[in-house]
Amino acid sequence: MQLVDVLKENMIFLNFEANNKEEAIEKFINSLDKTGTIKEPNALKDALLEREKLGTTGIGQGIAMPHARSSAIKDLTVAFFRSEKGIDFKSMDSEPVHLVFLLLAPVTAGGPYLKLLAKISRLLRGDDFRNALMEAKDVSSVLQIIQDND
Repeated sequence: MQLVDVLKENMIFLNFEANNKEEAIEKFINSLDKTGTIKEPNALKDALLEREKLGTTGIGQGIAMPHARSSAIKDLTVAFFRSEKGIDFKSMDSEPVHLVFLLLAPVTAGGPYLKLLAKISRLLRGDDFRNALMEAKDVSSVLQIIQDND
């Protein structure tokens, strides 16, 4: 499974702003709700917040990968958010988060969910990949960067 097969154009948000993790999660879900992609926003928000209680998904180097599985979603869903200002996501390195890949999956999608999470994690290890995402001018550039590196 390729990331570009799951990440759709309308799920890329380049001018995202939030002050902290809780506000960001609320805004992530609101953004997805506006696309018509999700049907139960409150349940998905709760699932993400519950996952964050286990430990931050702010993994450092300006990256967060909030993720959850829930019966409130039918299909594997990925969204990308970029924040120029940065978000206080209580990251492992205490640095603000600028790049966010949000992953939501049905409870039954264990294998594909974990594979996609691992793939995103591998991609984000590369300095060039992260820098390219930060500098991308538009949505199509983001998709091209991901396709070129996937």
